[in-house]
Amino acid sequence: MMRVTLRPVSLILCLLAAGLSSCGGGSDFSGKAKVPDGYKTYSTAGISFAYPGDWQVAERTDGEGAPAVEITPPEKAKTPYGLIMLSISPKAGDRFQSLADQRRIVIRDVNNGKIDADESVEIPGAKEALRASTTTPPGRGSDPIEVRSDSLDVLRDNGDVVVFTAASPQRDGSKFDTQAVVDTFRLGD
Repeated sequence: MMRVTLRPVSLILCLLAAGLSSCGGGSDFSGKAKVPDGYKTYSTAGISFAYPGDWQVAERTDGEGAPAVEITPPEKAKTPYGLIMLSISPKAGDRFQSLADQRRIVIRDVNNGKIDADESVEIPGAKEALRASTTTPPGRGSDPIEVRSDSLDVLRDNGDVVVFTAASPQRDGSKFDTQAVVDTFRLGD
């Protein structure tokens, strides 16, 4: 699996910054999330996160009753368009690493994407969590353009595997900050 390797200088800088933030972008997935202005909070199955207040929420459940959600902007004339996606695979913990590896293979080999960062993060209520930032070159759609995404692969303490992704086409004027959305992800009861 691809992982970011910290060089000695990077490690020293990261350790120096530890008092201000964690390595890997400064995300702290504990406590109350800082919800950006104009955003709402979505909650399901002990998971919560923020999303742009005018975006549309589409919820469904799979055959096992596990919730899944896709949140999209109201304007979808140009594709690709922004997307926030949450999926839960109940009791798939024994396949966590394989599922995370497969997602990265698809990003890299199928979509010709670049994995900009891939690292372990600490999330209260998770046995293991990985955060990845990716860039996918223009491909299909009515207005092909580069897409940047930020995502979490989370193995919950209860054995469920959660995948949370926020993706944003890099069009001029786009104000959708995928990192800010992922930073609001929280696990609860």
